This record gives sequence, structure tokens and C-alpha cells, in this order.
Amino acid sequence: MRFEWKTCDGEGREALAWPRAGRRGVVACIHGLSGCAEQFAPVAEALAEHSVYALELRGQGLDPVVDRRAMVLDLEAQHRDIADFLVAIRSQHPGEPVTLMGESMGALLAASFAASPGGHGLATLILSVPVVQLIQPVPAWLRAAVRLIGRMAPRLKFYPSWFVSGETVTPPLTRDRAYQDGLRARPSHIKVFTLKFLSELGDLISDSLSIAPNVSQPVLVLAAGHDCFVKVQQIERWFERLGSRDKTLKIYPDAYHLLWHDFDRDLVLADVSGWLEARRVRDPLPAGQHRLT
Repeated sequence: MRFEWKTCDGEGREALAWPRAGRRGVVACIHGLSGCAEQFAPVAEALAEHSVYALELRGQGLDPVVDRRAMVLDLEAQHRDIADFLVAIRSQHPGEPVTLMGESMGALLAASFAASPGGHGLATLILSVPVVQLIQPVPAWLRAAVRLIGRMAPRLKFYPSWFVSGETVTPPLTRDRAYQDGLRARPSHIKVFTLKFLSELGDLISDSLSIAPNVSQPVLVLAAGHDCFVKVQQIERWFERLGSRDKTLKIYPDAYHLLWHDFDRDLVLADVSGWLEARRVRDPLPAGQHRLT
């Protein structure tokens, strides 16, 4: 179903919602680059005793402000949107613990949001394939050139895949060929982004190392052995830097980037469900007063 909410400045937005009558908690989801809320449908199906909400990111293909799509990342605005989104969700589920889940670029946004002062009252954090580095790091001179050109020609666009593979075609994101082929036909799909957007995304990736020690929530990190963007070893090094006392890393050696749209999806989602269940208080509490340990 559609969930309507507003930003702090009154901008009307929509999200996808799978509300549940149970009191196991709420999972708020953030998609990745050129993604959309619908991609979390398998998560909602697997977490049948949780309410699941997924927002459409500003600057992406389903942003209601069309002129904003593919233009700027704007981390501060993304943080404000996430904060407002959580306020709207909590108004529907008072007293329930909130888990923030992000995928790919969305995992970086979730981590940076969770690491900001106060942690925003998040109970737990789930980060799927956070692109904390690129398989082939972008040289400093090229990053500087992209930043400069982005300032001089703010509407000039380019293929993000070129910075990963040197090609303009997106590398394989899943072993499910039908799903991979269908991604290009989705309304949310964006082929090219401005160099300013790509420069800001590069900064978000680079800053992930410095924000890691400030992540304090219980966190589950998922990594794929055949990820086209980031190596497992890069995620492992970043994981070690996380400030959380309770942190878990799950690696799926045969999997590709889109973990819940790949052939290991059932195992991945069972692990996510089990991890959340292990952090839920089993002793009965007053109605609507569940908490996490």
C-alpha cells in the first residue's frame, strides 16, 4: 500500500508500506542508486511479523520533483528526509522499535544517518552490501576533475558504471537474468547522473571510513562474494571499524549485489529475520511497549 508523509518543509511524499498488526517492530528501508522502494518487497514478505516501510529517495527515478532526479545527492537533505520519514512512521507505530535498513548507496546513507549525533533512537541497523569502497578506486586526479567539471557544467551527465568497470553498461547485479533485464525497463531506472551527483556520491563513499566508529547501534552487515562494486575484503575492513558492540557480518560467497533478488535470497532473508528475532525481548511487556536488548 502507499504511505503518504511530509517533509519538515511541507513537501508531500509517498512511500511503500507493508503494515502489520503484530508488535515485533518496524523496519524502515532505503534503496540504492537508481533503485526504488518496490525492491524491498521480498524483505517485507520475509519479515511477516514486522511492519516494513520503504521510501523513494530524493534525486532518484521516482522522486516526485522530476527536475531533481539525477541532479544532486545532497547528503544533508537526505538526512532530513530520513528523519522526517521516521517521524511519520513512529506516529503510526508508537512505542515500537525501529530498524533502519539500507541497500548499497542506501546502506551508506543509513550508516551516515545512524552515526550522526544521537543516533535518532534507532534500535538496530541492517546494511546490505554497503559500497564503502570501489573495487577499482577512482584516482585522486580524476575525482578532482569530476568535481571541477561538475561545478562548471552542473547539468552535464555521465554513466556511473564507467567509474566501476570502464564501461557505460551496468555490470551484472544478480544471477537472475530476468530480473536484471527488467531493471532497465523500470520507471525508476536512471542511466546517467550529473558529475556533481557522482562527485557527492564519491565523497559519501570516501567518508564511510571516518563515520564507521560513530555507528553504535547493533548492526548486521551483509556482503556478496561476486559484488560488482565492492570487494568482501573492503567491507570486512570497514566492518572492523564500526563502533557497535553488537555487530554481525554475513558473507554470501556465491551471491551478487542485489542480495534479495539473487539466488541466495531465501538464506539471506532468513538470516535477517533470525538476527532481528535474536534481538527482540521475549518476555511479555505491556501492549505496545516492546523494546530491544
